[in-house]
Amino acid sequence: MDEPIDAHYSRYKSRMPEGDRVFACHAYGCKIQTPFRFTDADIAKLQSMMSPAKTKTAADERAALKETIAWMERRVDAEVGTANDRPGDDFGGSGDPTQMDCVDVATNLSSYVLVLDHHQLLRHHAVGGVYVKEDYRKGISGWTHYAGILIEKGTNQKYAIDGWLLASGKPPEITEIEKWYINDEDIVFGGGNVAEQKKELTSPGGHR
Repeated sequence: MDEPIDAHYSRYKSRMPEGDRVFACHAYGCKIQTPFRFTDADIAKLQSMMSPAKTKTAADERAALKETIAWMERRVDAEVGTANDRPGDDFGGSGDPTQMDCVDVATNLSSYVLVLDHHQLLRHHAVGGVYVKEDYRKGISGWTHYAGILIEKGTNQKYAIDGWLLASGKPPEITEIEKWYINDEDIVFGGGNVAEQKKELTSPGGHR
């Protein structure tokens, strides 16, 4: 699933950022939403972390974003009560206000990036919608999973922002969506994977 970002917020009845104010999702599936406002001092810190000197290229910007998003998450965690969120999901987390599932994490990371975009601190990327992948044939490793999205300007390459398997406040992964979670080359269709089917379709006598 790849849709406009506001559609994701609407689906989970969560609120998009309002200026410097975010509504942090927690307790799994955005069951609880706690407002938090980044102060003027916070914004000045973010401007320093995302300064033009540190974001000369798209790759530089993604590297700076990892540290900046982690700082924002720690700032919110301390006020919202999610600093001890356990990586991943577990049966004890649903309904627990100290815990976040992948829906919560993807929504919150998207909100933080939207705040940065509001202050024109993204020079090489635009904010995309929340992205969803699944392949139940892979069992537990193929369960539905969510991530925020960055779109590199010029190339339109999409990157997943995902910190679900990391302790809250750690720099998230920023990975091409084709390689994120379930590598597209490994998705099985009709007994063959995507890479094999591409070779077959482009080989002499194959379809194009």
